[in-house]
Amino acid sequence: MAGQIKSSDWVDSLDRQGEFGESPGSRALAVVNARALADIMPMAEAIDLMTVAMQELSAGMVTAPERWGMSVGPEGKLVLMPGVIPHIGSFGLKVLSLFPNAAANGLHGHQGLVLLFDTENGRLLCAVDSHAVTGLRTAAASAAATRILARAESHSLALIGCGDLARLHADAISLVRPIDEIVVWGRSMEKAARFADYCRARLSARLIIAGSVREAVERADIICTVTSSPLPVLEGRWLKPGQHLNLVGSSTRASREVDDEAVARGLFVVDSRPHALSQAGELRHAIEQGRVDEKHVAAEIGEVLAGKATGRSSAAMITTYKSLGHVAQDIRLIDTVYNRLGQSAHVVFVPW
Repeated sequence: MAGQIKSSDWVDSLDRQGEFGESPGSRALAVVNARALADIMPMAEAIDLMTVAMQELSAGMVTAPERWGMSVGPEGKLVLMPGVIPHIGSFGLKVLSLFPNAAANGLHGHQGLVLLFDTENGRLLCAVDSHAVTGLRTAAASAAATRILARAESHSLALIGCGDLARLHADAISLVRPIDEIVVWGRSMEKAARFADYCRARLSARLIIAGSVREAVERADIICTVTSSPLPVLEGRWLKPGQHLNLVGSSTRASREVDDEAVARGLFVVDSRPHALSQAGELRHAIEQGRVDEKHVAAEIGEVLAGKATGRSSAAMITTYKSLGHVAQDIRLIDTVYNRLGQSAHVVFVPW
């Protein structure tokens, strides 16, 4: 790209001039792709950041409306997620395109950018690949929830789905529990086999490819649903006492990965209570069918993490964390990334 500044040049410039030099023309927009994000933000630290972000959200330290979307063409969607965290001096906007045919065209399902701004002067600071951010913060948030809700001795993990989110969840959950067995189910046995190879190369756990969702669920202490299915793939009658369930793949009111029985059986914890009551497909369907009411939402995960609400209270309890994803997670993560841009040679600085 014409006019780009190499990361090393930018760091040298910082040393000579201070952060932005003396003239507006010396300012630059930092562009962070997936490789740069991986250089800068390890999963273990992302888990800790999501713990902080969710506590801040539940404490009223984040201002953010519900995500907004509009249809684009017959099947696509444009989604906007704005938010501000005043006490860290940052606000941001996540811009996404969601197209069901993206994968068939060699593209990610979440395409777009997360933009970070300075609350003091409104300056645009950086733009980050939203697919990379979404995957990292989603898996990290699931791990933060698992760390506080799952039984300490949980050692087997079931992943329902075998895409990018499954890979990230395998990494993240293995950091917070002693996982020695991973059971994966996918609609495609070929993809499931590739996923198993990925895990074997990175993790010490034994890998099992399940022939059915039920088999995967019945073997596991911790279950993560990370599918794109609009209809339930997991039935609540398969759950057993003591399990922890992360519902991750569905993020709209019209889609759900588990049935009403699964929602009703567990202590139900969400990332944001108002957003979940409005947009979480599994919860909304169970409420509309009369299986549960709005009081079934026991707490926000930030309340549990802060010790202001009770999470797991017995070894036999089934716990469920419903993840919709929240812009507070994106802003918290990107604010930290912005302060470490010199740690990756893949960051590009564009004169702005």
